[in-house]
Amino acid sequence: MESVPFLELHHRDIREYREFLLPESVDWVITDPPYSKKYLWVYDVLAEMCEYVLKPGGGLLVMVGQSYLPEVISKLASRLNYVWTLAYLTPGGQSPYIWTAKCNTFWKPVLLFSKGRYSGKSFGDVIKTSPNNNDKRFHKWGQSEEGFSLLFDKFVLPGQTILDPFVGGGTAAVVALKRGCNFIGVDNDLSAILTTEKRCQSLGVSYV
Repeated sequence: MESVPFLELHHRDIREYREFLLPESVDWVITDPPYSKKYLWVYDVLAEMCEYVLKPGGGLLVMVGQSYLPEVISKLASRLNYVWTLAYLTPGGQSPYIWTAKCNTFWKPVLLFSKGRYSGKSFGDVIKTSPNNNDKRFHKWGQSEEGFSLLFDKFVLPGQTILDPFVGGGTAAVVALKRGCNFIGVDNDLSAILTTEKRCQSLGVSYV
């Protein structure tokens, strides 16, 4: 008999992660934190959290902006093993213009780090969504189910446990649960937690 995947949601500050997450309990951290300069501190916490919560050989997949990429990589590499950078292509008129760089960008980096030696599948390093498929229905910084599904295809196995510490509109949760994965979501915004819970209600999961 197949086990029912569980859904665990926490309305908490990520800096409190040791109070509600178990050490070495997660296979993948897959997340899309905010990109602006004032949020660079979250990557220090993210690195510490991943070192604590990931199983040996487990991985981090994190979408990041281009503007502070060297700083982000440096912060994460202080505690994790850098593996690769994937190109997440988002073609179409919705692609943002970065005024500081005078660049109209059609892709964003997805950084792959591991705890110790990378133990996942072989992968290609380009993901391309359908044109103008930047789904903002559930969160102003949201990503599409299509995009996350393509990312999961490359790395995630059914039955694994996924953590998103910036759960936002819950897209990673929906994709994970549909694939038979356990999911843990965290956000300091209660509306994000409630949105994620509502989106997942029809998926037949076990709430923790």
